[in-house]
Amino acid sequence: MGATAAKSEPDAGKARRPKRRRRAVSKLLADFGKDGQGERIALGDIVRALAHRGHGLLLLLFALPNLVPLYLPGLAAIFSLPLAVVSTQMLLGRRHAWLPNAVLDRSLARADYERLIGRTAPYLGKVERVLRPRLIGLTNPLAQRLVGLLCLGLSLLLALPVPLTNIPLALPIALMGLALIARDGLLVAIGSTLGAAAAGATLLFGWKALGAAWNFVAGLAT
Repeated sequence: MGATAAKSEPDAGKARRPKRRRRAVSKLLADFGKDGQGERIALGDIVRALAHRGHGLLLLLFALPNLVPLYLPGLAAIFSLPLAVVSTQMLLGRRHAWLPNAVLDRSLARADYERLIGRTAPYLGKVERVLRPRLIGLTNPLAQRLVGLLCLGLSLLLALPVPLTNIPLALPIALMGLALIARDGLLVAIGSTLGAAAAGATLLFGWKALGAAWNFVAGLAT
């Protein structure tokens, strides 16, 4: 009986041992900028270092430049095409992200990357504190394909020259990226709702702007 009790004590201690938590996304992105060397960061280096965390992290990273009220020339252009490519691969059900070399060879100054992450990391940290696995069915493979379809549509709208739409279109993508990382189905639902609303509003605004421009040109011609 004593041997049984002695045997159960290590088992109980093993059961009580806390699980190792994965590094927070905000810290992961910040550490990546600090750990490397050189004045520039190639997009390929980012993808190779972070792709193992899944499509969600790449969606978040590629959406970030559109969320920061910080003018960094060419930064949004560097990330817009990869965002569409990753979204397409999610739609097709690919488990691992793949990007062509022409995209991977794009680079940005390390200082610009650190400024970008420095501005967004505090907000990411606040969101991460409330994330947890829930409504797991909304993060299954089929749901991820639907998220990919919505993110693809949002990324294509981001490429259009419609003013004041970058943040409304990119925020749902970032939220859905975080949701997939944490397997938080509630945030998937929130991000999807916001994304559909932002897409509809952008299309409506763009259509009205196009109509107004057409009427203006027609008025000049008469």
